[in-house]
Amino acid sequence: MAISYFVDKSHPPLTEEVDKALGAARPLWTQIVEYIAANYSMTGDMTYGGKNFGWNLWYRKSGKSLASLYPQENAFIAQVVLGREQVEKALALTLGENVRRVLNETPSLHDGRWLFIKITSETDVTDVEQLILLKKRSSIKKVK
Repeated sequence: MAISYFVDKSHPPLTEEVDKALGAARPLWTQIVEYIAANYSMTGDMTYGGKNFGWNLWYRKSGKSLASLYPQENAFIAQVVLGREQVEKALALTLGENVRRVLNETPSLHDGRWLFIKITSETDVTDVEQLILLKKRSSIKKVK
């Protein structure tokens, strides 16, 4: 079974279809999408990750992945891949129970930890924003 609700490789999901699938989780999805757009000047590309992953909204720049969002029925998964140094920094963050559990339970691979976080609350969204910030500093210039 794929992570995404959308698995038909020949049919990229339309925005309306994603919205319908997300259901009550749509505001949380929107919060992350708007955070990335505002802080990194990026828009996601709907990409097909294969039969095990399905369709996802993938954020990347210059070949480097920032995050992927996998729509599900009334929910979604945020995927953030952290390198070794980023994992150490993430372990020092104050995180909610859900994201902390995922961070602690995800095994380390040669390229870091592939975190697949089911987003269920605003705390989860804030935590994912913190993890994204570890991967790449915001491109927004602060005014002094």
